[in-house]
Formats: sequence, structure tokens, C-alpha cells
Amino acid sequence: MTIVEKVKIEAKNKKIALEEAYRIFNEKVDDEFSLEDISIELLEEKKKFFGLLGGLNSYQATLELIEEVESKDGEFRVEISDDGIFLIVKQPVGNGRQVKMDAIEETLEKKEIVEVDYTAVSEALTLDGEKIKIADRKAELDRDASLEFKLSKDKMEAYISHIPPLGGRGFTVEDIMEELNKEGIVFGIKKEEFTEIFNSKKQLEDFLIAVGQDPVPGEDGRIDFKFDINSSEKKVNLLDDGSADFRNLGRIVNVDPGDLLATKVLAVEGEPGKNVMGEDVAPPPVKDIDIPVGENVQLSEDGMSLTAVIEGQVVYNHNSISVLDVYTVRGDVDLSTGNIDFTGSVIVSGNVNDGMEIKSQGNVLIEGSVYGGNIEADGQIVIKKGFIGAIKGTLRAKGDINVKFIENGTAITEGDLIVQDAIMHSTIDAGNKVVVEEKKGLIVGGKIRATKEIVAKNIGSNLATPTEVSVGITPGTRDDYNNKNNLFKDKQDKLDQVIKNIKLLKEQREKNNGKLLANKQDLLNQLTRMRFSIAAEIEEIKEDKKKLESKLEEGKEGKIKVQDTIYTGVIVSIGTLVKRIDEVNKFVQYYLDDDQIKSKPYS
Repeated sequence: MTIVEKVKIEAKNKKIALEEAYRIFNEKVDDEFSLEDISIELLEEKKKFFGLLGGLNSYQATLELIEEVESKDGEFRVEISDDGIFLIVKQPVGNGRQVKMDAIEETLEKKEIVEVDYTAVSEALTLDGEKIKIADRKAELDRDASLEFKLSKDKMEAYISHIPPLGGRGFTVEDIMEELNKEGIVFGIKKEEFTEIFNSKKQLEDFLIAVGQDPVPGEDGRIDFKFDINSSEKKVNLLDDGSADFRNLGRIVNVDPGDLLATKVLAVEGEPGKNVMGEDVAPPPVKDIDIPVGENVQLSEDGMSLTAVIEGQVVYNHNSISVLDVYTVRGDVDLSTGNIDFTGSVIVSGNVNDGMEIKSQGNVLIEGSVYGGNIEADGQIVIKKGFIGAIKGTLRAKGDINVKFIENGTAITEGDLIVQDAIMHSTIDAGNKVVVEEKKGLIVGGKIRATKEIVAKNIGSNLATPTEVSVGITPGTRDDYNNKNNLFKDKQDKLDQVIKNIKLLKEQREKNNGKLLANKQDLLNQLTRMRFSIAAEIEEIKEDKKKLESKLEEGKEGKIKVQDTIYTGVIVSIGTLVKRIDEVNKFVQYYLDDDQIKSKPYS
């Protein structure tokens, strides 16, 4: 639709005429328009005396607006009644597509309508919404409507498909409800939704007609810890300004005799659900748990609470809760102190110098730096400054490791590794997460491996420094699996050789009328005992392999998150899959899906 408005204007020049036309049209026309929609035509140029320019010229201004009409495709329907078979065609609107003859023919064939008057069909195609008879109804071709029901494997969903009748008997909603009942589908029926969309004259395919009620899961028994166990949800303290305080982590907790350390929370059973057949669906079973008892603690008679017996540091290493004494070094760990091997926690107010070692059954807190030293803890390791490994230095902890930076060192933890600034040219194995997200937040060079997640601001460098980041399988688990697999093959080979030797000795015995020389009989007895022993070992190894394979499957959930930039040359591994980064990416995370390493924006 086009709107055209015209007006004559007297003005000194074209610009003034355009502005005046815009004002006039704005008062007359409701639709929005701009100056570009107005055209100006000079009708008469007037002059002053003596042929000089400067009078008012006469202009014609034209406003032309094209109003867009929403397009809609043409459509048709076929109606069957006692009087015959009729075709109704609705014509398209705007730029919509015309109804084609072949579409009508296809519908007539599906409905098995024969002896069609195509003259009448062609007439209907020229009309808009009129009902045109195109064939006589043949009662012998009538067909009743039909229904099909499908159940999901777990019987928690039921689907219905409906084929409308061809002149025969159709179904009402109530008829269909009765058919559902006959099929045994009696629970969770979506009658209101079905009634709203159902049309007895139209086909319906795989409509979700019934949904079961999922069971309500129970709650496993759990331990309510009364101290900070360094869970993955609480890694650092937040300051008032929202920034993270990596220096004052408060990870070593002091307790006194009689302090409550943990209580047991009993499991809560779930509630059953129902499938669409009305059958009960049992909730997942719940698990009970006992408080893990370690050293210098006391469990109550009912097993519901644990208290400290001595003053010291409370340590949780996932297997037990213990209270351990603390050994303090006021200064550096060097040749004057010697190496430290202590049953409790260790606090060093200075540095750990080159080549020195600390072994602790609790936590290790070092106020300074570690230079080429080796630190081993059953709890966690906190280094307020840096760890310069000088290639030979190693940090090893069953709990978390917290450090300002790591350079040319090795760090192995069964928990999280949290680094404030950077990991450079180092080897890292973390049983849970590696987090490097403050200051530079840099990982460059070396091999960084974690079971669940690696989070960093930047990974690699613009020099394409070889850097490997892996998640999903702990190196220890992978090594254990490979070792078990190799041992399994070795034992099988050994068993095959033993069986082969037993067969040879038995063949000799048969040839000698059931007799063997005494030394060979002793050898046969020895090989027989060995066969049973090796077979038992193989069964045990197979069970260990199954457990490790299960862990390898769990490792596929790992993620690598980059808060800023990941550079070319970085190798990303998730589970057993490997991806080389060929172009610089920003704000991205990598994960495993359909046995492929995929990426999406970091969030």
C-alpha cells in the first residue's frame, strides 16, 4: 500500500521548501517518515526587478510512503460431509505463496479420494474461502479414525498419534480418554492440554499425553564438619571490596580438648513416584556414612559426634579427622635445622632453602619462599611467597596447595592447586582443580593436569611456548590403570606358559602309563599350585581394572576455563582426547561432548 501526499509551497530555496513541507506533512500524516521520503520539484522561479534573483519560488513537495503488508501463504483444506467432498482455498496475502495443484493432489491421494472433478478444483484455486464440491462421497471408501499409543522405556511418558477419519467414525476427547484407560495409561494424563490442541479432523503425531511423577530423591547421610575442611566451594576469603585475599587463607585451624569437630547427619529416605501405568517408581537408595576417626579424637557412644582430645591442629584428609601437634621453625629451614619429618603440622616463619625437605602428617605453612626444596604433607601446603623449584624441587600434598607463584617446579596434590600469580615451566598434577586467576593469572610452559577443572586468565604466550593443559584423568589414575593393564597381560602370559607346561607333563605321564619321575611329579604339583595362584591374582587385577575404568569414565566431565586469552601452540587434553590450539581465543572454556573437545564462551 502506497500513501502519496502533495503540497505547493512558496519559498526562497529548495532547503527552506523541504523544511516547510516536512512541517505540513507532519500535521496531515499519522505515519512516521523522514526528510528523505519527501521530493521537491521547482515549478516556477521568480525574479526581482531588472532580472535579478531573490523572489519567492514556487515548489511542489511530494511525500510517498510505502506501507508494508504482512505476507501470508495461501492455504487449503478438504472437508468430507454427507453431501460430498469439498475444497476450500484461502488466497495468499502480500508476497505469500500461492496454493499449488500438486499439493492438493497429494492431500487427496493421502485421503484416498478418487474421481475428482479437477475443473471444480481449478475453480476453487481462483476463489478465496468459498466451499467448492470437487467429488461425490463414496461410502465404501470411508475409514474410521485411528489411534496409536507409545510408551517410553521407563514408562514415565506416553505419546499419542491420531489419524482423522475419512468419512468414518471419529474420536472425541472423551473417547480417547477411554482408550487410554484400556491401554493401562491411567496416571499423569494431560487432558486439558490435549483438549486445547485436539482437532478430530486433523492428524496428530506423538503428542505427550501423559507424564509420570518422578520419585523424590532422599538425602545421603553426611558429616557436618565444625571446622573449615577446605571444600572446593570455599577457597579464599573475600575482603570488603570484593577482592580475594590469597595471603590470609586461615587454613590451619587450632582446637582445644573437648571441642566439637564433627556431627553425623542421618540419611533421609526418598519418596516413590508413579509411572503413567500407575505403578510405583522407587526412589534412588540412600547411603549412610560414618564419621572418619583419626588420631587424638573421641567418637561418642552413639557414633553421632566427634570431639578433640588434645590441643593442636585439626586435619581432615578424606579418610580421617585427626588433631595433631604443631612444630614451629622460627626462621629458615636450612642446614642448621636439618630436614623435618613430623607427625603433626609444621609452621616455618622463614624460607625453605635449596635441597631441604619437610614431611608432615598434618599441614605445612611457610611464611616465606621455597627454593629447590621438597615439601610433603598429608594435609595442605600453604606458601605465602613463591616456589622456585630449580627443576628438582617438589610439592606433594593430600590436601590443597596454595602458593603465590610456581617456577620450574613440580606440584602434586590430591585436592586443589591455587596459585595467585603464575605457573611457569612446571609440572602440575591436581586431583581436583588448578586455579590461577589473580594478578597475571598465567600458565605458560610445562604440563598442567587436573581431574575436574583448570581455570586461568591466560594460558600459553604469543611466542607459542609449548604448554599442555589436561583435565579429566589424574596422572596417578592413568598410570595405575596402565600398570594394572600391563600386569594383567603379564599374568595372562605367565598363566598360559604354566598351563602349557602342565599339559606337557601330563602328556608325558600318559605315555608312561600314568607315571612320572619324582622330580617331574614335584614340578607338576608346583605348576598346578602356581596355576591356581596366578588365576586368583588375575581375578583380583580384573576387579582393580574395573574400578579404575570407572574413574576414567568419570574424568570425562573435566573443563578448562580461560578468563582472558589462550594462545596458539597450547595443547588441550580432556580425557583421552587432544586438541591443539591453532588460533588465539579469548574468554572461552573447553569441555567434552559427543566424544569431541568443544568450546563455548567463558561464563
